[in-house]
Amino acid sequence: MRQKLKDIIFSPLFILGISLLVLLVLCVYPYGVLVEKILFPPPDFTFSLKHFTAILKVRSTHIAVMNTLIISILTCVLSLMIALPLSWMLSRSDLPAKGFLRTLFCLPYALPPYIGAIAWVSLANPTNGYLNGIFGKGFFNVYTYGGLIWVMSSFFYTYILLSLITALDRTDPSLEEAARLSGASPARVFFDITLPLVKPSLMSGMILVFLASAASFGVPALIGGPAHIFMVTTKIYTFQQTGSFNGLYLAGALSIMLLLLGIIGLFVNMKLTQLSMKTVGGKSSRPSLVALGKTKPFWIIFATLMFIVLFVFPVGSIALSAFSPYQGKVIWSELNLNHFRRVFFETDETLRAIANSLKLSIGAATFTTIMGMLLGYIRVKTKLKGRATVEILAAIPYATPGTVLAFALILAFSQKVLGLPIPLYGTLMMIGVAYAAHYLNFSIRTLSDGLSQIDDVLAEASRVAGASWFTSLRTIWFPLLKPALVASWFLVFMPAMTELTMTILLTGPGLETLGTLIFQMQDYSDASGGGAAVLSLCTIVGVMILNSIVKLVSKGKYGL
Repeated sequence: MRQKLKDIIFSPLFILGISLLVLLVLCVYPYGVLVEKILFPPPDFTFSLKHFTAILKVRSTHIAVMNTLIISILTCVLSLMIALPLSWMLSRSDLPAKGFLRTLFCLPYALPPYIGAIAWVSLANPTNGYLNGIFGKGFFNVYTYGGLIWVMSSFFYTYILLSLITALDRTDPSLEEAARLSGASPARVFFDITLPLVKPSLMSGMILVFLASAASFGVPALIGGPAHIFMVTTKIYTFQQTGSFNGLYLAGALSIMLLLLGIIGLFVNMKLTQLSMKTVGGKSSRPSLVALGKTKPFWIIFATLMFIVLFVFPVGSIALSAFSPYQGKVIWSELNLNHFRRVFFETDETLRAIANSLKLSIGAATFTTIMGMLLGYIRVKTKLKGRATVEILAAIPYATPGTVLAFALILAFSQKVLGLPIPLYGTLMMIGVAYAAHYLNFSIRTLSDGLSQIDDVLAEASRVAGASWFTSLRTIWFPLLKPALVASWFLVFMPAMTELTMTILLTGPGLETLGTLIFQMQDYSDASGGGAAVLSLCTIVGVMILNSIVKLVSKGKYGL
């Protein structure tokens, strides 16, 4: 009996069935509860579908929706202006040190945008920003629409940059080389041939920037809040923080709007990705690089200026704030470690927040890596009908704003879990569930890519030799997938360590995480200043180290 039970538990159908069930519970069920409770509330509750439509007519909500649309569109435009020349320079020119520059320009992708908000507040605060100390008080003011758009663009341009670089690396260069041999200038070749070829990837990157901007919370809260510029995500947070049922349902109504936007963006992006694979897919020969010639000094100056503005200024301002006793003022002889001592040895919340973040990120990274392997196996190595929907379902929590996922989990798991009286709200487990749902797509995509490169002949030989499915998984798939498994684990661990958008809605007393502690220190609770900068600087250094580990283990295949 025991052996029979063991055979059932370790059978492929049972394991894969459980994996699919977990996928549905994590990625579909919460959104179903959200829609059901908001559109069809209890009979005794005053909120109805009329209230759902009427909320758009409220002036403050209308302004938040318009701000979200306008800011997201302008962030797309500015991100494109940054990413387009950088992508050509890093993939098609003979600029020196391109590998190093590619890593640096792509690094903001791995950093939480609210750290950029903290950096630019230190730089361009109208009263005591470092830049205003040089150019005069009030010369720069980050607390504006322009400041908000710039800060988001300085991080989200990486979505377009990575999409374009990936597409350019896969594009057959023969058409470009033929055009250059016919006498066409590099600019004409780029705009007439290269750009049309990578247009689907370009549009995909812009959609990702739009969705990321609309879903962003940290930057609008830290920069838009003081400027009274409200977006939908900050409005959801405000409604949820009221603690009333009416506030929760108003937050839910806005959440459904963002959910629909995210799902539409997801499907458009998938279509564009498929089109991009058809347009530039397949192996290509290495392109001949364009000799910059007399224009090389211009491109070197351009790359240097972009590097300074996008990397040196923000990181430098955080470092100065971390070591300087005076915010906005630098006296080199008085730089010290007082802020580090206060944050790590005199602030009770710090060690608790770091411990909570480590527990959550390690747990989420381990869980999603295991699930990603099993679900990736279903998607790549089985012939089950509908297996392609695995990636679609897993992509929904990632494509939709984190505030929407967090709110859906609050409604779905606050009092019961699938009918069982197990309340999760106000526990670390709820935050861990949010991380697992949000980042599962990372693991599935990474491990599906790894699985697709392993020939099925090995598994067939194992079965012929009499090995069970689980034995083949343990002795063949796991060893061969080691680089992808390590990359998947770190790709989830890094963003989970500093996650804010979901955590801010799910946290409570004793549940501080690194992200929420940095936000709280920057927003209102760190009267002496410097605490948020200390933790932000540690985060930047940590991300750079982890990215180097991922690149080393995967031999450059994964990582930035």
